[in-house]
Amino acid sequence: MAAEGVSVNNLWDNKILIVAIIANLVAQGIKPLIHYGEYHEWKWPLLLSSGGFPSSHSATATALTAMVGFTQGFASPLFAICVIFSGVVVFDASGVRQEVGKHARTLNAMFEEFKWGDSFDYKHFTELVGHSFFEVVGGIALGLLVALLSLRIPFLRPR
Repeated sequence: MAAEGVSVNNLWDNKILIVAIIANLVAQGIKPLIHYGEYHEWKWPLLLSSGGFPSSHSATATALTAMVGFTQGFASPLFAICVIFSGVVVFDASGVRQEVGKHARTLNAMFEEFKWGDSFDYKHFTELVGHSFFEVVGGIALGLLVALLSLRIPFLRPR
C-alpha cells in the first residue's frame, strides 16, 4: 500500500531520478555516434547495447550518487549507500561482465571450430557485455558531467 500523498505522478518531481535516467540515455545515445565516427556506418542496436563506450551503468550510478551528494549532503547516510552501490555497479561493469565476454568469445570459437551443424542448435553468445577501464572512466565522467550540468538547468535543479 502506497503512503498517503505518494503517486506515480510524483516521480516527475524526483530530480535525482530524472538526472540519473538522463545520464543513462545520453550514454546509450552516444554509442552509435561514436561507432559512426570510427566506422562511418550507423549501428543502431548499440542504443540498447550493454557494452561499449561510455559505460551507461557507470554514468547512471555516478549521476545518481552525485545528485544525492548535492541534495542530501556528502556526509549523509544516503550518499554513503549510493557510493557503495555505485562501486559495486562499476566493479561489475568492468570486472565480472568483462570476464563473461571473454567466456562468450571462447565458447563461440569452440562451437565454430567443431561445426556441429544441424545436430546442435547453437545460438551465438553476445561477446560485448563488459566494459574496459577506459569505458568505465568515460561513464563516470559523463555521469558527473550530467549531474553538474543539471544543477544549471532550472527544471532539473533540486529544490
